Amino acid sequence: MLQNRQNNMNTIKILLTLISLTGLLLSCEKEFFPETTYEGPQMVVEGYIHEGPNALPPYVILTKSIEYSSSIGLDALNDLFVHDAQVTISDGTNTVALQELCVSDLQMLPPFLQDAITQSLGIPSVDSIDFDICVYTDLLGIIGFGVDVQAGKSYDLEIITDEFGTVTATTTIPQSVPIDSLNYDNHPGYPNFDSLVEVRAYFKDPVGANYYRSFSKRNSEAMYPSGTRGTSGSVSDDNIFEGQEFSFGIMRGQDPLGEFDFDTFGYFWRGDTVTVRSASLDYAHFRFWQTLEYNTGSQGPFGTYTRIESNINGGLGIWGGISYNDYTIIVPE
Repeated sequence: MLQNRQNNMNTIKILLTLISLTGLLLSCEKEFFPETTYEGPQMVVEGYIHEGPNALPPYVILTKSIEYSSSIGLDALNDLFVHDAQVTISDGTNTVALQELCVSDLQMLPPFLQDAITQSLGIPSVDSIDFDICVYTDLLGIIGFGVDVQAGKSYDLEIITDEFGTVTATTTIPQSVPIDSLNYDNHPGYPNFDSLVEVRAYFKDPVGANYYRSFSKRNSEAMYPSGTRGTSGSVSDDNIFEGQEFSFGIMRGQDPLGEFDFDTFGYFWRGDTVTVRSASLDYAHFRFWQTLEYNTGSQGPFGTYTRIESNINGGLGIWGGISYNDYTIIVPE
């Protein structure tokens, strides 16, 4: 259970690796400084509220935007975090205040408490990072009390700081759409790649607008966002299959900075235990990931820029809710 919770927080890891990757790419190309209208920092919100098996308690990461040409080092990363904010979540009836928790705070606790909190929130262990990651979270949610998270409800986020004033957002958690079954097919290059398989999911899309995000993992590896065959990212709408029975290939979620092999990319191995997470999200959350992933995949000399959409009033970023279920298939050897 704790492993699943840790997997859910790969957003933090991906955020850090994307910063490193950006620096690497810029160092390999001719330096270019586009015209900018930067007028000072804005608050950047990355907050999530999940409903599903072993879901994390709600959490929010608050940072500041910086100018395009700014240098990024460990000191700069530490300075990006916004501290001492008043952060609350409301379901329209009850309001819960989130507490700020930094890795440095955990050093004062006994080791068994450090481990319990870091594993529950997915924060890296105290000794494994060089700077102080801070999150606002519902600490009572760690022990099973706190925000009552339910599919079908909306949740308001309010953030108050001296520097940025009041920042707000609202997200709705849709009902999750179940996967009917999982199966597998041979790799398209079979029999040359007879040890690899493609996992397929079968489901019935409800009538009406639905938005999905998929994740997957093999064995005890971490769970990452995963695309589906025929899509360019981890999210999709139901425009082409609304109200229909549908099947799609699940690509294996992988570390974006891990080893890349064209023949094995996205496939699973015979003997694998495959876990697929099917998540439902609202339109604003869908559009955030759709535009973010489009920009990530459109780099290069002929790439085009699309503004990343946000549902944050008074800032940038996302306050996103999802409902999800996990499904497992064991592929015979």
